[in-house]
Amino acid sequence: MKGVKVFVMRSGIITDMPREMLISTGAPVDPEDVVQLPILSYLIDHPGGLILYDAGHSREERYFTPTEEKARPAWQVPYEDELPNQLKRLGFTFEDVKYVVCSHLHIDHTGYLEHFKNSEIIASDAEFSHMAKMHALGKLEYPYVPADFEEWLRAGLNWRLLEADVREIRLLEGVRIFNFGPGHSFGMLGMLLELEKTGNVIIISDALYCAENMGPPVRLPGFIVDNDGYIRTAERITQLAAEYNAEIWYGHDMKQYEGLVLMDDGYYS
Repeated sequence: MKGVKVFVMRSGIITDMPREMLISTGAPVDPEDVVQLPILSYLIDHPGGLILYDAGHSREERYFTPTEEKARPAWQVPYEDELPNQLKRLGFTFEDVKYVVCSHLHIDHTGYLEHFKNSEIIASDAEFSHMAKMHALGKLEYPYVPADFEEWLRAGLNWRLLEADVREIRLLEGVRIFNFGPGHSFGMLGMLLELEKTGNVIIISDALYCAENMGPPVRLPGFIVDNDGYIRTAERITQLAAEYNAEIWYGHDMKQYEGLVLMDDGYYS
């Protein structure tokens, strides 16, 4: 698709992810054996409208209560990496975004969602329904943020929820949304971008944290809600990548991240 620009935006770096949570070996989680992982969002400047894939990390005051033992969280987002500041540097505001695609609704992917009152918010019906149910029961907890969900309700967002039988939709020319179903979370969405110069890219967020999860064989992460669903998702991503001759952009792959062009240095087209 001609005229499309893809900006890679960083919402900080996770500094305390136990290695066992990234790729599970079955060993006990060692809080001292940690890895650093990037948190990423993507802005697609398309002739048919701006698309945002994931909305940054939640604000610290919404999910973290300081204690004497732990004065600051390890997950900190620098000022320049906060989503509104990144949009401003690119010359955009929340109001300019036509579509927001939520890969899923965890803490590091939906932090500024309530600001997109003029956008169509696309998410998995299963993921949203789980979050709503747990919130109603008073059981909503990490990696979801109750205060975020409450702000979404107050904002009256325009949700488009993809049910399980909707496996994919064509959002705009050269842009497809894939409904992967359960695995890492209760419902994961990916995005195919058909780019003129870069070639085809499938952005999959945490459907697979990193290339090592893909295998073969598929290697499960330490945080997962559906093992079989995760494996089916990995197999489907492999098939889609072959069908569209597409590169896969993973959710938290530090090695891949270090080779990406970030928004302040350029874009993909």
